[in-house]
Amino acid sequence: MKSLKKIWILVICGLLLLTGCKKEEEPSNQPEEAKQQEGQENTEQEQYAEEPEDKEQGQDSVERELTSEELRKFTQWINQVNNYGFLLSEYTQPQDVDLSQVFYIGAGIENTSLSEEEEAAYLKITGDEEIYTDCTRLTTDRINEVLEKKLGLTLDDMSRELSWVYLPDSDAWVWQHGDTNYVNFTCVSGRQLSEDTYELECVPGDENYEPLIPSCRLTLQKHGEDYRFLSNIYTAGVKYSKEIWKIEEQSFHVDLGAPWGDVYFASYAPDKSAYGNPDVTFSIIKPSDGAELFKLPAVVEENYLRNEVFNQIQAVSFKDYDGDGNTDIIIIVEYQMTIHTEEGDKRQEVRLYRSRPEEGDFILDMDRMDYLNMNGYNDRIETIMEHIDNAGRPE
Repeated sequence: MKSLKKIWILVICGLLLLTGCKKEEEPSNQPEEAKQQEGQENTEQEQYAEEPEDKEQGQDSVERELTSEELRKFTQWINQVNNYGFLLSEYTQPQDVDLSQVFYIGAGIENTSLSEEEEAAYLKITGDEEIYTDCTRLTTDRINEVLEKKLGLTLDDMSRELSWVYLPDSDAWVWQHGDTNYVNFTCVSGRQLSEDTYELECVPGDENYEPLIPSCRLTLQKHGEDYRFLSNIYTAGVKYSKEIWKIEEQSFHVDLGAPWGDVYFASYAPDKSAYGNPDVTFSIIKPSDGAELFKLPAVVEENYLRNEVFNQIQAVSFKDYDGDGNTDIIIIVEYQMTIHTEEGDKRQEVRLYRSRPEEGDFILDMDRMDYLNMNGYNDRIETIMEHIDNAGRPE
């Protein structure tokens, strides 16, 4: 019995020793696991800390080139009667703007005629016998409304005085003139400098306009739904460009055969900064340097429309429609009528440009065009090709 008891005691002790070894082994693994978990947490924290920094860097890198659509919108905005005058003087800070240019024809403020008392006061100050031409009359309050909106300033803040006749009794400024200083501008390039600041290169006039003033680099700052003028610097070397009016979806790289080869055919919407009501235009461009190789002839005199407005180009196709082995050009144009007709408020027109390799040009194929347009065969390229053989042939 004593021997059996000793054996049981030895077995129990052995079990206790084994249990103790397991308890010692388990804690030995815990620090390594804890270290691994801690490493994972540190990695996640480091990534989390880096993300806001990257995001902040992305917010700072706002500077970018403006799209053609944005340049078109700026062009239209600048040519408004209350904006163009700010491009007619040079200044590096808003208070140096030449106010005589800005308010020459009123800057959009409704003009009122001089009263008899004001006219007498004006003639007394100027020493004139009578008023010979039209006058612009603006009150200080109305002038300040424009300056506050466009510059964030008032007359008292300006460094240049308004060189008009001041009538203290009515707090009005009078300018006698017989013409206009209006100049249309085209924004040929530009960039966004920050979240609310834009820089634009602007050219006076259009491609047919002989500039009377220099091109300029204009800086604007977004203010609500409008913009404020910060500076306007005259620049040299900025040339007029039609690129902002290009209709991308109707412009193509194409092989026109001899003598042209591979070229870029460009369709241009009317220049909305120009005077009058211009029509759409088309050019053949050299792809390597962007030089204009040939401008397709206009359908209407001086390319100005009378009783309609360009709406859209419906199709452009390059086909040898007369079977002479040369690639010709077919274009379908849609116009919005400005006068009511029984046919509706829109009309379509097919243009046929026949290639003449020997002369190195394209000419309007008027006989075929007249036949197709008068008979209404101008809705699709397929319709035109179906009926073109019945049209009159050129001499």
